Amino acid sequence: MHKTYQHSSASDSDKTLNNILDVIVEGVWDWNGNTNIVTRSPGWYRMLGYEVGIFREDVFTWENLIHPEDYPRVMHQFERYISGVSDTYQVEYRCKKSDDSYLWIVDRGTIVARNPDGSVARMIGAHNDIHQQIMAQTDLIEQNKLLLDGNLSLEKRIAQKTFELAKKNQQLERKIIEVESVANKDPLTQIANRKSFKSELNKEIIRANRYLHPLTLVMFDLDNFKEVNDKHGHKVGDNILCNITRLVDENIRVVDWFARWGGDEFVIIFPELTEKEAHLTCEKLRVIISEYRATNIASVTCSFGIAQYQTGDSINDLFQRVDKRLYMAKELGRDQVYS
Repeated sequence: MHKTYQHSSASDSDKTLNNILDVIVEGVWDWNGNTNIVTRSPGWYRMLGYEVGIFREDVFTWENLIHPEDYPRVMHQFERYISGVSDTYQVEYRCKKSDDSYLWIVDRGTIVARNPDGSVARMIGAHNDIHQQIMAQTDLIEQNKLLLDGNLSLEKRIAQKTFELAKKNQQLERKIIEVESVANKDPLTQIANRKSFKSELNKEIIRANRYLHPLTLVMFDLDNFKEVNDKHGHKVGDNILCNITRLVDENIRVVDWFARWGGDEFVIIFPELTEKEAHLTCEKLRVIISEYRATNIASVTCSFGIAQYQTGDSINDLFQRVDKRLYMAKELGRDQVYS
């Protein structure tokens, strides 16, 4: 490797590197496979129009910005490379910008270190803006098509029709998003429902297998909630469910996935948390909920069951384990966290 710089100390080297990264227009990234921390250059943020440092330094940030239509193809390429099936990692796809539009980029990366078991210890790479190139290619293809079809004289008319179609497609896309949002939300608590939760859990299991990080599932319900409904009415019961939802939502991380399973049962996905770490979080939630006071009710308590995903688990396996542990929390007297 050609050495452009010869530094007398590590601090001088760091200073040079950070100054270079600050002025580079394209986006450089550095993934530590053991900690799952992803460091991104200022240019990466600026390329997509975001404030520098606004995102969490993890792989979720990257995955969540990939266009949904490109996501499966990108993950396929990425997994082939980190598993050793492919010798190179290079893929073109669209990334979401701060204004919700998408930018075409080419993503290149190389593994610079592996762990003794063959998993990735460190991988570095860069995102390069190829949007204008892709747009020019698209325009050229369209113009060639017009020439071949003998319709170049109708270009203005076609452009108008294309504009009208794009506008209608945007309206349709907004409607689809609205419908999907309604279909994936619980109408009472306004958090995710069972349908969207199952889809998200499946996605998180794939991520846990890909990055070899822990994943823990939690199920909890309100103790003796039927008695609350019978004694105080469903309106009071619904109000309690909404308030408990708000308390939990305010005290978990942005990356955690919280959903209403049905009735007074709720579920939480904790990515990158072990069973022990999730237990501590749930104990904190249990205390916060027990301190909540509802109108005309002395207190509300919850019981929690916790289970960590094990390699090879099906969704059914994981749910059976967490359900049994919720049952044990009830058997031990309720207002318990069992893992």
